[in-house]
Amino acid sequence: MIVRRLRPNENGKLDAIQSLAFSFSYDMEESDGDGLDEEVYGAFLDDGETLIATIFTPEFNSFYCGKAYKSVGIGGVATVPEYRRMGAIRAIFGEIFRQAPERGWATSFLYPFSYNYYRQYGYERVMKRMKIKVPASALAKFPRNTSAKMYIKDGPVKKEDLLAVYNAYAEKYDGMFRRSQTRAYSDKPHKSQNLTYVWYDGETPAALATFRCEDGVMNVRELCYTSPDSLRGILGFLRMFEGQVGEYRFRELPPDSELELVLGEYVDVEYSLESGAMGRVLLPQVLLENNRYPDEFGHFRLQIDDPLAYNRGVYAVEYVRGEAQVIRMPFDSPYDLSLGVPALSRILLGGERFDAVRASYMDGVKFAGNADDFFRAFPVRPNNLLEKF
Repeated sequence: MIVRRLRPNENGKLDAIQSLAFSFSYDMEESDGDGLDEEVYGAFLDDGETLIATIFTPEFNSFYCGKAYKSVGIGGVATVPEYRRMGAIRAIFGEIFRQAPERGWATSFLYPFSYNYYRQYGYERVMKRMKIKVPASALAKFPRNTSAKMYIKDGPVKKEDLLAVYNAYAEKYDGMFRRSQTRAYSDKPHKSQNLTYVWYDGETPAALATFRCEDGVMNVRELCYTSPDSLRGILGFLRMFEGQVGEYRFRELPPDSELELVLGEYVDVEYSLESGAMGRVLLPQVLLENNRYPDEFGHFRLQIDDPLAYNRGVYAVEYVRGEAQVIRMPFDSPYDLSLGVPALSRILLGGERFDAVRASYMDGVKFAGNADDFFRAFPVRPNNLLEKF
């Protein structure tokens, strides 16, 4: 078996596998077989040409403690049926993980078809998504306004305005990706019916909403804001659609979304919480060195039980005044706490409260000393992820 990156002219091979794995129609005779502009890794038979499995690997910059670090997305995981259960996907993951240090990928994220399946590669669920469904009457407390403008090609909303709002919102949440392009927003809303409006505080872009109106319902896919007033302002603008919608559905919200606070109405309002993306720590030293530590002194020795040799070891961490010194030692060195990679990923990336008692319920967690300073260094931090890949 040979694992390598697909060449640009192998788009036809890729489409053929994806059509089988995800059940969409594809005419091989009509395909021109080229045009691949994404980074995709494949497993090939020994001839190096017969493609049997693929994984898309888009690169992003993911926020952690307010700073963005390189991250690799995992998508399009597919294998030709007759070659399944032969280790092809495992071989591709091995090549992706091998490249992490040289590519600087500190983390990785994916959307699973099975959480148990991807846990074997070190991933763990790190995201939860809240959805809020409200009748139009629930927005009545927000004064209607016309301070928003629609994003459209060659329109009044500049791309810089969109990115300024989104990135200001995103940096508050671990996991969110920094955007440098506006591909997530349709600049042809009349054709796509995916509308994006930017709400302005005077001349300053301060909030945005991306949504689609169907059958009397507004489905809000993205809601980003930079202050309480901007959130109230964009909600007041969305009331301008009351003539054509009677219900608003807000999707892809973090579990602690401030939207719930400003709404304040709970009658005839539905809340739901779902499991979301999985994450994996690929370069733990990067996160340990750049974590936002407490001001008071603390220290711990963390054993990371990772199949990846470049991560496996004991990390001695001593912190004070918000910064830390991290020293990696051999795996058999004394430790206070030992974590398998799924548990490590959930604690560092998962936006949850953990202490020794709660952590002990997870697989791959062992204690050999007092780990209070470790858990104090990783308090609850909000996280979210809006990208799909």
